[in-house]
Amino acid sequence: MKNTESVILSAQSDEDFSDTQKIIQVNFFDDVNAVDIRKTKWLLNKYTDLIDVIKNYEYSLQQLENGMAAYDLLSAEGSVAKRVTGQELTADVTANAVLLKDQRHVNYKFCQFLTNNIKFAINNMRDKHEGLIAKLLFLDGMKYLKAQQYLEKGYRKDIPPISATTFADKRRRVIVNIANSLKTNRTLDFVTIDYGRGRNKEGEIGLRMPEVN
Repeated sequence: MKNTESVILSAQSDEDFSDTQKIIQVNFFDDVNAVDIRKTKWLLNKYTDLIDVIKNYEYSLQQLENGMAAYDLLSAEGSVAKRVTGQELTADVTANAVLLKDQRHVNYKFCQFLTNNIKFAINNMRDKHEGLIAKLLFLDGMKYLKAQQYLEKGYRKDIPPISATTFADKRRRVIVNIANSLKTNRTLDFVTIDYGRGRNKEGEIGLRMPEVN
């Protein structure tokens, strides 16, 4: 297996940059820097998208097991008449289906790798508030204000309510802890920032996706 060039997905906004600087101020790991924090925030915000990729692939496999032909699968995905490279398909739909399936499986396993490492980092948080904040914001994809209100009103009887200020501080600590975990297990190596020509001056961030040989 080899890696393709970075898949660029988004640039850093002024608000995001300011938030990263605030997170760095509470950083207590010497080997975690602003770039690591930025990569971690981006990856956490993509968690629910990665889960969707996993679910869609598993659904497609289920359909194949239920008797859907490879050609029908290609049709359902709008991929008929095109190879993975984008070239027109002139023959052998079956061969192309195998190629597509192989690539999809690699991407599926890659998404599993990323999401499993994120879940591991979150599930191993010792602070109950931080663990709940991470779950609500990143695993469940809850909006910041709604998650803040959830903890402020103390809906969980086993976790005391906290103020909006404390919530903001603990969220920053959450990201620092996750960044340290993802850097230690090399997950952040797959998140790249492209400063190439024509890019935003802050660089654009994305994933380095694997491909089938």
